[in-house]
Amino acid sequence: MQEALDLALARLWDEGCPMAHPDGRSRMIDIGLRRWRSFERRNKRKRPTLDDRVEDLALGLRDAFEPDRRLVGPMMTHYRCVAKVMATVLAPPHLDA
Repeated sequence: MQEALDLALARLWDEGCPMAHPDGRSRMIDIGLRRWRSFERRNKRKRPTLDDRVEDLALGLRDAFEPDRRLVGPMMTHYRCVAKVMATVLAPPHLDA
């Protein structure tokens, strides 16, 4: 799983996403896995969608990497992009938006 995530983030870095930088990739994968696996426990929605999980993952990554989440602004789009790419690896095939 971690290798697949690393490969997906490496492709994202090659496409120009600044959040998928190689230096922080291992930490990002660890945090992303932990956040993804704890979603059911933390989420109170009856029927969460894949989009709900992606947004939750993006917010978790932002909170882990940004000292002040109020100042993230447009960079949040990059966290969402990373979360979407990670979700393509982590989501079971039956989970759809």
